[in-house]
Amino acid sequence: MHITLSFSKEEAKEVKKALREFPARETKSQYEAARTEVNDCSVTLYTSGKLLIQGEKAEKTKEKLLHNLGLEGEVLLGIDEAGRGENFGILTVAGVWGDTNKLREIRDSKKMRDIQAAKKIVLRHAKDHFVAKRTPFEIDSARGKGVSLNVIELEMIAEIVQNFREKGFKGRILVDGKALMSGLKGLCFEPKADDNNPVVAAASILARAARDESTNKNIRKSWRNS
Repeated sequence: MHITLSFSKEEAKEVKKALREFPARETKSQYEAARTEVNDCSVTLYTSGKLLIQGEKAEKTKEKLLHNLGLEGEVLLGIDEAGRGENFGILTVAGVWGDTNKLREIRDSKKMRDIQAAKKIVLRHAKDHFVAKRTPFEIDSARGKGVSLNVIELEMIAEIVQNFREKGFKGRILVDGKALMSGLKGLCFEPKADDNNPVVAAASILARAARDESTNKNIRKSWRNS
């Protein structure tokens, strides 16, 4: 059995310190920041912030390490998209309301091999979720009226934010990517947020899964990255 947890680079520094209290093992590559043994499990911390736990007691070891770390989880709304850089199929933007500590098994969708398995983890641990979708026809129709992709994506983000605020969400909203001009209040844009924050990574998983599950593979006629 193996479990993979994700930490930001700053959090990884604390993880490395916490692992020092356990028997050290020799690292096997330049990408390993630390390797140790906990509860008869092999625990490897990578320079990327990924923590790999291998062994029959992986689940118990995970709980022990998270407890020892004492990292305070943050409950936030993470938002990410899938399909913007493609020239076919639907565009999806997902929002996940969740706790970073409960979603640490999730990584950016581009780094998860089994999206469906990852989706199950997200649905099991997220407080709530919502996915906005636009078909190729809807995108082309809007583009034909002079609406940019940025505006289309912002409309989808606004749809997600409204959905969660109606449900009582009042926390931080973190969106993956460069800042978009927006009249929406409380949005925080961060490049590579899907790689640094488990909740945004969870949103990337649901966005990717929704796009993969769509049967609409029509070609977009007026596609641009603007």
